[in-house]
Amino acid sequence: MTMTLGAALFACLALATLVAAAQPPAGLGTTLASELACPEFPRPAYTEYARMARWLVHQTDWGVVSTLSRHLGGAPFGNVVSHADGPPCRPTGRLLFYLTIMDATAQDLQRNATATLTLSEGQLAGACQGVDPEDPTCAKLSITGRLELVPKEGLEEARRLLFSRHPQMRDWPAGHTFRIYELHIATARLLDWYGGPHDISPADYFAADPGAAGLAQEQAATDA
Repeated sequence: MTMTLGAALFACLALATLVAAAQPPAGLGTTLASELACPEFPRPAYTEYARMARWLVHQTDWGVVSTLSRHLGGAPFGNVVSHADGPPCRPTGRLLFYLTIMDATAQDLQRNATATLTLSEGQLAGACQGVDPEDPTCAKLSITGRLELVPKEGLEEARRLLFSRHPQMRDWPAGHTFRIYELHIATARLLDWYGGPHDISPADYFAADPGAAGLAQEQAATDA
């Protein structure tokens, strides 16, 4: 069968399009998982619940924020949102966010400020190797409280803590009315080993030092 010049040209263009579509976008050759915010902080033993919670909050810089949706009739709505608790290796335990009222999460908070932030150790580079993220030994944390606007008198400090981890936020469009929110912790629930989750009070959470070398690590190794 003889192919006309026009048909041959069309076939070549189609093949070129398929080849280009098969190429990965620039940047996907690098790992999608970022390095730890503070490699100097060792992973706590699984028995150090409050310290594990503080460690996971500091080492991650994004999570899923769940609200009661005003658009879905009150059904739960989860949204990937960036957070920060301070500069690398200088954690405060506070949970700060930069949200725009154009987004569903901020709109939900206008009606009901109750929210939950969920984090997984599986987000971290090299963590939870060989196990599914749902496995209890891959630590996961849910923190519930009221997610509210930071008052004017606290904005300067909040900006410093948040933008130190997310410098691009400084250049986000001013017309989108981004504002800084803080999750005021009511309770935290951690699952980092078999046997069920553990509830952590705000007092225990803030009293824990995520950078301290826990003596319980040796006991954890013995138990394992």
